[in-house]
Amino acid sequence: MSKLTNLLPKLVLWVLMILSVVAFVMIFIGGSVDPTAEYKEPVYTDVLLYWVGIIFAIALIITLGFALVQIAKSFVREPAQTAKSMIGVLLLFGLLLVSLFCFNDFNYINNDILPTFDGEITLLMNQLSNMAIIPTAVLAVIAILLIVFSGLFKGKVKDVK
Repeated sequence: MSKLTNLLPKLVLWVLMILSVVAFVMIFIGGSVDPTAEYKEPVYTDVLLYWVGIIFAIALIITLGFALVQIAKSFVREPAQTAKSMIGVLLLFGLLLVSLFCFNDFNYINNDILPTFDGEITLLMNQLSNMAIIPTAVLAVIAILLIVFSGLFKGKVKDVK
């Protein structure tokens, strides 16, 4: 490997860390919007929020990119095994799509449940909340069933030594 290949990730991480420290320092030293208020609101809160969003997007893109490369390599070597391992991911994606589009009429969240929310709950907000609540409940039920019935499968699993 070349020196640039070894040095580039270190430089990028140092730059990202320095920018993160600058964003945090701006929050704590940058002053507040109204110094006489009971709860002081920092002036540069938006800078930190945007920075956290950018870092999250970078991490997500890198993670998904490496995962897709690994899946592609694995699919070339062992297509049947890769397809079998993708069943769980596809089922989860299907559950997310079903909960996003099929439960539009059922409101888990309304203005009575959120007394501090002054706005109106739109269809998109309802769909997104359903997309978060329903898969969480389904996966929790599956986890509980697997815990309860895990004793049935102990005899069928071989000990690898």
